[in-house]
Amino acid sequence: MKKVNKIAFIILFGFLVTNCQNEEINSPTSQSEAIVPNPKAPTQNLTAKTVSGTVPSHDPSTIVKSGVNYYVFTTGDNIPMTYSTNLTNWTWGTSVFTSTPSWITSYVPGFTKTFWAPDVAWFNNRWNMYYSCSTFGSATSAIGLVTAPSISQSAGTKWTDRGMVVASSSSSDVNAIDPSILVDGSNVYMAYGSWHAGIGVIQINPSTGKTTGSRTIVAGGNGASWEAPCLIKEGSYYYLFVNRGSCCNGVNSTYYIVVGRSTSPFGPFVDKNGVSLKSGGGTTVLATQGNYIGPGHLSRIVGTQKGSVHYYDGADSGNPKLEIVYFTWSGGWPTLSY
Repeated sequence: MKKVNKIAFIILFGFLVTNCQNEEINSPTSQSEAIVPNPKAPTQNLTAKTVSGTVPSHDPSTIVKSGVNYYVFTTGDNIPMTYSTNLTNWTWGTSVFTSTPSWITSYVPGFTKTFWAPDVAWFNNRWNMYYSCSTFGSATSAIGLVTAPSISQSAGTKWTDRGMVVASSSSSDVNAIDPSILVDGSNVYMAYGSWHAGIGVIQINPSTGKTTGSRTIVAGGNGASWEAPCLIKEGSYYYLFVNRGSCCNGVNSTYYIVVGRSTSPFGPFVDKNGVSLKSGGGTTVLATQGNYIGPGHLSRIVGTQKGSVHYYDGADSGNPKLEIVYFTWSGGWPTLSY
């Protein structure tokens, strides 16, 4: 998310529920095990909203499953969390942090407790959450890492902060926010970036959760509106979904999602017409539809064809909310629907 000026939407996360559900506590042996979908669940796309009630959400992480619950983490104070057993009814849970890690202000002076756009993935026998630290109007940013052996609302989650993963200090660099983690067998990759120099992809060492090698710019650049990447693999292709337009303006938000594909996680990514995402290409897969204004921050639940976005609700003063989306594929190209 670019320099969010309406974070106040998300500070509702201070109201935590006390009637937590009982749940089985386990640490999955693989990320796939963590998110195996219910085989009895309907496979058809839904034509109505999936998420019921009011679930304020901005920049949602990948939805993951630990024990009986699904969890999603979002922008807000101390990294807010909500949880669900069915992807429809969501309940406020316990935030990740109780205080801001001390290393952050060395990289991002003036940072307080409002973290942006986390993402979470299972590898190295633990949950690895990557989170963004920045301040309004600045390219001085950092992505940090916090880990846990399991996620449990009822028993409590023990998060351990692992420090800085990548940082930026100039608009000529890839802005170190909006991480998206792809676990591809024994390899782990992180896409990240917002406006400025574009979207970067870098490899992650699974043992440490930190970067290895150098990053490659795969989309955008020259200060253009590219941010909130989502990197996935389907078949033999890697797909990079990216937000264009602007977020955080309620009903006036202009976010929409485009995609390109490549045989390598480092690109080159091209759209259906063969135009590179570094040259302004990108096939639109989701844009404003009625009251679903400015969808953004796509992710896919591993092992499924379901994912999530936030959108600005035109029927509720443009407040940002969580919604489930469905991936369908034809000729090697995706479409998204609610």
